[in-house]
Amino acid sequence: MERADSSALARSRLAILSAHLEACLKSSSFGSVIQPSCVSAQSGIQPPGDLKGSLTIVDDRTAKKYQVQVSSHGTVKATDLKKITTGNNDKGLKLYDPGYLNTAPVRSSICYIDGDAGILRYRGYPIEELAESSSFLEVAYLLMYGNLPSESQLADWEFAVSQHSAVPQGILDIIQAMPHDAHPMGVLVSAMSALSVFHPDANPALRVSL
Repeated sequence: MERADSSALARSRLAILSAHLEACLKSSSFGSVIQPSCVSAQSGIQPPGDLKGSLTIVDDRTAKKYQVQVSSHGTVKATDLKKITTGNNDKGLKLYDPGYLNTAPVRSSICYIDGDAGILRYRGYPIEELAESSSFLEVAYLLMYGNLPSESQLADWEFAVSQHSAVPQGILDIIQAMPHDAHPMGVLVSAMSALSVFHPDANPALRVSL
């Protein structure tokens, strides 16, 4: 009886969280109508061209010159700066970039962000256009596969997602164990983290060893 009450309470909390999210979606005027044209990230964002070359650095401390290779995307390897030293146990120049304001740890074809220009794109699509004309599952398909789905692809995708939408009992127990006044976002983050324990096969890093 106690376990049934706990499950009911957890489901109640999920319902409240869903209501919050649904209210946010309605207030943002999200729609479900899309054009079935499959435009990929490659055609959505035009690259600036080939920026490959080299950079000459003059170290005023030692009067030495160094050449650093610049990639076709306009980036340099931070490790290439290690060769710029003053000697005397100097381990080389290092980059200091709090907040990663001008550091690219990876080149992504999924999203493009330019905070100064106010640009955020998913697979080449401006986020404001997706917010106005695409549903959550349409955007999820876009992020996963690189294109907006056709009508038939969307139907198959929605069916596939619905077949895996049941919440494991263990997750419900974790949610139930949270303080009654816990912030919904904290509960959501905890529950999402716990889902990785129930579905380790979804982690590419663990998939090979399973």
